[in-house]
Amino acid sequence: MNKMFNQVKKSGGITEYQHKKNALTVLLLENHNAPVITFMVTYRVGSRNEAIGHTGSTHLLEHLMFKGSEQFNKESGTAIWNVLQDVGAMINATTWFDRTNYFELLPKEHLLQAVKIEADRMRSAFIRDEDRKSEMTVVRNEFERGENDPWEGLDKNIWATAYQAHPYHHSTIGWRSDIENVSTERLKDFYNTFYWPNNATVTVIGDFDKASILILLDQKFGSISKSPHTIPEMYTTEPVQEGPRRIIVKRAGEMPIIGIAHKIPEGRNKDIYALQI
Repeated sequence: MNKMFNQVKKSGGITEYQHKKNALTVLLLENHNAPVITFMVTYRVGSRNEAIGHTGSTHLLEHLMFKGSEQFNKESGTAIWNVLQDVGAMINATTWFDRTNYFELLPKEHLLQAVKIEADRMRSAFIRDEDRKSEMTVVRNEFERGENDPWEGLDKNIWATAYQAHPYHHSTIGWRSDIENVSTERLKDFYNTFYWPNNATVTVIGDFDKASILILLDQKFGSISKSPHTIPEMYTTEPVQEGPRRIIVKRAGEMPIIGIAHKIPEGRNKDIYALQI
């Protein structure tokens, strides 16, 4: 269909492609029920890739990715939020243990804006020290809200108890001291390590034509080179748990909460379907 993409496979209406030069993965799902499109870029990096002393770096970097890039910034009157909201887009991002994603839901005639923004900030985000300082306080407030929520406090302790060696031990938000003290240079290093097309998946869902979207993606992402280094793999394996583990968290309040957690297989395991039932 497109000379710059290889079709990898097709399943459940979703077609997977890979760019021949930079190995960008693309997932396409057409849905013509409404004239809207969801555009998402997912990077295969999350809090599990963080080292001790740098917890929360993935999430803080996610915040900084909205602070401007070479082509889209407040100084030139093209701030990312303003450009997208002016065309009626819904925009957000999330960070989790295994991935970070950035997404827009917008009228199909404005898809180009979302594609241009995501392509530009993939390798040209500013990541400035003044932005880190201001966003650090925003992230710290998120951390404090979580600390004041009884269930979130318990959940964080459950994960920390369940995983002793694996980085799932620490929450995505990170530890307060790391949030406050991580350097801008460390965040830039994290960005330069993981934010590359060969470590990303573009997902497009909605009212579009496959042939046209592949041409557009090649035009905007195709010129970005793949990483000059091998993307680091997380190699720590959690030791076998040799018995039940318990944690008691004591905080102010009268309403007790009990949490029971079981380790289950990863999401592609055949037993997941039975577990969901």
